[in-house]
Amino acid sequence: MKKQKSLALAAIVLALIAIVTACGLTEQEVEQVVATVENLSSSELAGLSATIEALPQSQVDALATSASYYGVPTLSPNQVTAVVATVAAARATATAVGSAVASGERVNATEVPVSQAPIIVYFFASAPNQQQAESGIRYFLNYVTDNANRVEIFGHVMENPVEGSWPVYDQSDNWVLWAANDTAWVEQSLQVVPDSATGATLQNVTVNSNQINLALRDPQFVDGDQLTVDVNGVVVVNQYVMGGRQVAFPVTLNSGANTVTITTLNAGVTPPLVAEVSLSGVTAGPAMQLTGGLNNGQQQSFTITAP
Repeated sequence: MKKQKSLALAAIVLALIAIVTACGLTEQEVEQVVATVENLSSSELAGLSATIEALPQSQVDALATSASYYGVPTLSPNQVTAVVATVAAARATATAVGSAVASGERVNATEVPVSQAPIIVYFFASAPNQQQAESGIRYFLNYVTDNANRVEIFGHVMENPVEGSWPVYDQSDNWVLWAANDTAWVEQSLQVVPDSATGATLQNVTVNSNQINLALRDPQFVDGDQLTVDVNGVVVVNQYVMGGRQVAFPVTLNSGANTVTITTLNAGVTPPLVAEVSLSGVTAGPAMQLTGGLNNGQQQSFTITAP
């Protein structure tokens, strides 16, 4: 019964978005739909808007019927106005961005100097916590950009063009992030898949200093991968849970060969663990490389030679 009620509630909320964005009803008519919308952020509203707009009209009609059938409390005029304004602003921005690209006002980032180009720093997926998963969120799409004032995920305008997260409820696993400023645009695609073994082996490197930075990042599905790193048997990174953004740790090396060992403590929701390892001051060997797929308790080592 609880699940049925949750589905009904989801139908009501989706029906609201359908009514506001597609049916052009008045605010007085919208006031007859569910008050749960007051707890949704504008990002969630926009996400639901994108979902409903992708449905066949028959399903849109069914959702609207569900809202009517279950009977709902009314929204306050202020809440209705906020909903209408949020969706209208998102759609207006999306239209403006699309028109600017079509008219040639913005060009691909490769056609402008680097200093003028927008940059997608990170675009990755991360697992929800248990409560979020129970609410229907499959995962989050996360982004960080530089020099961008408009960002879209698969055509949907994000509130914050610098960084943010967007919850994914539907079954699609193929996404495109589009970032732009007043001059140029850039895009990056992402296929969300469970972690998988890379078959990689960490290679030995040479650096130009005894003081370096070792940076770690989860380059695949961010799902709680946890590790420890030791250098010559001394722990330098302890029980660290990797995220989708690179985090650097200072490391002091001995002159000559130094053995670096990565130990997997938790391979996450979707094993195995794969770590992106980046080093500063590299003069020979890869400055950035990936571990192979590691399960709980497994290790991988390489050597850093310092002056």
